[in-house]
Amino acid sequence: MLTKRPKRQYCSEIVNLEDMVPQDHFLRVIEKYFDWNFVYEEVEKLYSKVGRKSIDPVVLVKIHILKFLFHEDSLRRTYENLKYNNLYRWFIGYNLCEEVPNHSTYSQNYKRKFCKLEKDLLQTVFDKVIELLINYNCLDMTAVYIDSTHTKASANKKKNHKEIVKIEAKKYQKELDLEIALKGLKEEDLTEEEYLEEVEKILKCNEEVNTEEVVGEKEVIVSDVDKDAGMLYKSDKEKMFGYNTSVICENNNYILTVDTNGSNIHDSVSFYDSFKNLINHFDISNIKYFVGDAAYLTNHICKTIIDLDMIPAFPYSRIGYRKEYFKKYEFVYDEYNNIYICPNEKDLIPTGRIDKNGYVSYKADDNDCSKCPFKNQCTKSKSKQILRHVWEEYKEMTNDYRHHDDVKEVYKQRPQHIERVFADGKLKYGLRSTYFRTKERVHRELTLLYACMNLKKFALHHYA
Repeated sequence: MLTKRPKRQYCSEIVNLEDMVPQDHFLRVIEKYFDWNFVYEEVEKLYSKVGRKSIDPVVLVKIHILKFLFHEDSLRRTYENLKYNNLYRWFIGYNLCEEVPNHSTYSQNYKRKFCKLEKDLLQTVFDKVIELLINYNCLDMTAVYIDSTHTKASANKKKNHKEIVKIEAKKYQKELDLEIALKGLKEEDLTEEEYLEEVEKILKCNEEVNTEEVVGEKEVIVSDVDKDAGMLYKSDKEKMFGYNTSVICENNNYILTVDTNGSNIHDSVSFYDSFKNLINHFDISNIKYFVGDAAYLTNHICKTIIDLDMIPAFPYSRIGYRKEYFKKYEFVYDEYNNIYICPNEKDLIPTGRIDKNGYVSYKADDNDCSKCPFKNQCTKSKSKQILRHVWEEYKEMTNDYRHHDDVKEVYKQRPQHIERVFADGKLKYGLRSTYFRTKERVHRELTLLYACMNLKKFALHHYA
């Protein structure tokens, strides 16, 4: 039977906001298990003990979290929705008739108060979420996964200019200089006592000498409105300004570390800050596998991971190889004699010099190459030359691990973990772009975004 509802009639009703929120809603789980009192401890010194009452700082933090939990377009839109969204009101502890805070209240509080804290308040929220996950044994750190994704900056790609910027030295430059000095010492004819004395001198000198922080200059494209954003070339025709967020997650897809840089920073460079955060905040003794893509397959990264008794699970990289030419792995390295043997079974002898980047040159005899039937597949020069890094053995060990069945299985799971994290972030939490400018503000916002991802996953997958 066709039913027509009567015209709207207004009447008074007695309602309880508590009854309007479903008992199995994930916000109830967050409210039950996550302790917000740390916010008071962090900001207490910023407030006076006398005067007009302020808005509860926990309310301001909760509203910011609601923005990501429900994928609001902006924080201003979230404050607008507070006026009529009963679920939001329940979460921040406001009644139906109570006047909610204004958007400018939060922005002014952060500008005048919260930014003066020794540690950023939103970073503290992320750390507290991690503590919650640890306390409830939610983390499975048998394998950790690292990767980075791009977030579009709030900057017009056409408004830019070129600048000359300084090139910073490698973070491991001092360690590399020490390794080069010790490798060179082994070539000298010294007694055991003389060798130990020279080693002590080199170690002492390496500690006292400061490595140059700047090694050169280069020209880069800089945005007129956000100088921290980097130019990202998505293709030959498409480009944009953006930020590169490096993330490490574990087997349950919980994010462990977040680091933000301009999009013109390579993954192998941003790795070090992410890895430092990992070892400073977590017990890495439980980590067996460290999984990444080909961008992290460098000699020093492999050394860093293997020295900490972790197994690197990286893919094979074809970067630098030319088609129809012999690959480097087709030249056999004889560790005992310190030579390379080419596919024609001729020797490549080390020249004995180590350049500033840590590479030793191995060169074949001109006569051997001139008579070689495979020369067209090997080199266009008079003789073949191969470069070997002082830490090359670590990269060779990584390539060997790649063929182990357990490493193959772990690497196959990479799309289900780190790639899934980025997919969820872009589809459900607004990771595709940011309205904020400067690296500091973007990092602060993305850190809270990943904290909300962890918090919602905790509520939905474990206790809802």
